[in-house]
Amino acid sequence: MDPRRSVDLRSLPLVGRFVRAFQDRLTARGRFLFGTLVAFSFLGLDALTTRVYLLFAIAFGLFVGAFLFGFRARPRVRLSGGAPARATAGTPVTFHVVAEGDAVPDLHLAFPAPPGVKIEPAEAPGPKGVATLLALRRGRYEVRGARASRADPLGLFLTAAERLPDRALLVYPRFTPLDVFEIPVGRRHQPGGIPLSSNTGDSVEFVGTRDYREGDPIRAIHWRSWARRGAPVVKEYQEEYFCRIAIVLDTFARPGPGFERSISAVASIADFFSRSEYVVDILAAGPDVYEVSAGRSLAYLENILDVLACLEPCADPPFQTIGPAVFERLSSVTTVVAVLQDWDPTRLDFLRRVKAAGTSVRVILTREGLDTGAAAEEFDGIETWRADA
Repeated sequence: MDPRRSVDLRSLPLVGRFVRAFQDRLTARGRFLFGTLVAFSFLGLDALTTRVYLLFAIAFGLFVGAFLFGFRARPRVRLSGGAPARATAGTPVTFHVVAEGDAVPDLHLAFPAPPGVKIEPAEAPGPKGVATLLALRRGRYEVRGARASRADPLGLFLTAAERLPDRALLVYPRFTPLDVFEIPVGRRHQPGGIPLSSNTGDSVEFVGTRDYREGDPIRAIHWRSWARRGAPVVKEYQEEYFCRIAIVLDTFARPGPGFERSISAVASIADFFSRSEYVVDILAAGPDVYEVSAGRSLAYLENILDVLACLEPCADPPFQTIGPAVFERLSSVTTVVAVLQDWDPTRLDFLRRVKAAGTSVRVILTREGLDTGAAAEEFDGIETWRADA
């Protein structure tokens, strides 16, 4: 075995389960006593010159007594509440857990927290617990369910616990709500109309019927009207023209805070558009182009933030591999808001191709000090993102 490598006992199946269960049973006071017990065990090795072994014996007796109390039956309670499913990075969220059932005077409610998430208080006595959750960074976390158990008289060791189910926590990027965000707007024909843009499926806007003409598809026939009139009749649909906006996110993983700042910028812009009448698409440019289509009839901001919470940067510049499918998707878009971390000929070429398709372009740079030269005159605005990231 390489002596430089350390072995994590918790990575071993049986030992790991034992260590995890032992840690769960100890209270904060019990963990302190256990650490003191370990320290006394080393300090008292030389019994001829020190009497620390007496302190070890007292601490060991207390610990064994508390350990034996831990074999009592678990409390007969039913838990409700629990940690939230969503939060925003840097914003505290308060949640409640209630234990209903038999009265247990020594009941303890505990709230385990995964790395990167703070939950306070970690332990709270009584049948009702209030805790504050604070996640420092966006992402997806597995939060273990709150647990209710009984404690020994000294509050050192806990019995087996009733638990709430574990749940996933999505932490949204922190963002600043915008009061104003001006973009050049226009109107384009949207195949399928508002229903297709706002919902899933292939429905379109039905406005009436007309007589059958040669070449009309059979699926457009209105059978009831045909039966009533005795002549073929087809359904007629309304063509829709309205503003559709695409926010294109640069996901290249360059050193520095640029990627997280870009995520926050997209979240702020999407939040602004969620209060408008625009139809918005999010395109995350990477090895695979991630797309979130958001219609006006949906609470789409939550869907967008769900994706942004888990989005990872890519190792290669994405705009070199964007293919015709993306430009075909952008053909129905009236305005593109491009959130970029850098400025180079590849990105400039991408924006020019979008502009040549008849789409207005506004560029947001999340890195300061970039020289765009005379490119600002080609598009409908280039600016550096200065909102809090």
